[in-house]
Amino acid sequence: MANIKKLLIAGDFHVPYHDPILFDLFLRFASDFKPDYLVINGDFLDCFAISKFDKIPHSGRMKDELKMGWKLLKKIRDALPEAEISYIEGNHEFRLRQYLIRNAPEIYDLAPTLSELLELNQFNIDWVGTKEGASKWVDTYKRFGQLYVGHWDRVNKHSAMTAKNLVEDKGVSLIQNHVHRGGVYHKRLEDGRQLVGIENFCMCDLSPNYMGNVNWQQGWTVVYTDLEGSGRFHAYPIQVLGYKFFHQGKAYEVNPPKKLKVKRY
Repeated sequence: MANIKKLLIAGDFHVPYHDPILFDLFLRFASDFKPDYLVINGDFLDCFAISKFDKIPHSGRMKDELKMGWKLLKKIRDALPEAEISYIEGNHEFRLRQYLIRNAPEIYDLAPTLSELLELNQFNIDWVGTKEGASKWVDTYKRFGQLYVGHWDRVNKHSAMTAKNLVEDKGVSLIQNHVHRGGVYHKRLEDGRQLVGIENFCMCDLSPNYMGNVNWQQGWTVVYTDLEGSGRFHAYPIQVLGYKFFHQGKAYEVNPPKKLKVKRY
């Protein structure tokens, strides 16, 4: 009999531009779901202060962003004390390495890593970093049986198009964050194999102050997999609409206050 494992995959929190109400709803669901594995699938932090983009003066410090990220990671670990947690490095986390490469190459090897700054070892969280020695962010992922979960350097305009192109290019089933949208693409190969590509929504604010109207959706994906056997899996994307969704016959919802004040830093 197969020993089915449960995976929970969420990404693109972009702390401090995460959605705090969605985050609390996610923790409530995660505590009920009790996954064997949790994957924080890239861009948990935004690293806005060290980005190359123009910024309003005094818009935030990296130190404060790290402090907020640490607190949220602690909440995740407290909610899932038994889960194996992986944190995949996204392009926003890579901003720290990029900053050092461009501005302080002499101390690149001496500077603490983001994993160290967030004290991931304290939370028993596994860091899945971009390729060692890379001078730019590249595809970063982790394999779970027949499923690849990652933050790939690919974004296309319409829902499911990124998933489609990644499946066509990579030839594997995968779950992609990075695009902030939901979308699913299926393909049956000549040999009978079935592949699926899933775009895994986002966990960030849908009205960020650095962009106009965005075509993003919020949510996460749950996966059931025969990880120790055939590696076969079934994935179920969960889109959260207006802080409400259903899962296995149960309704999850939060009624947000009419005026929400969010302290970003």
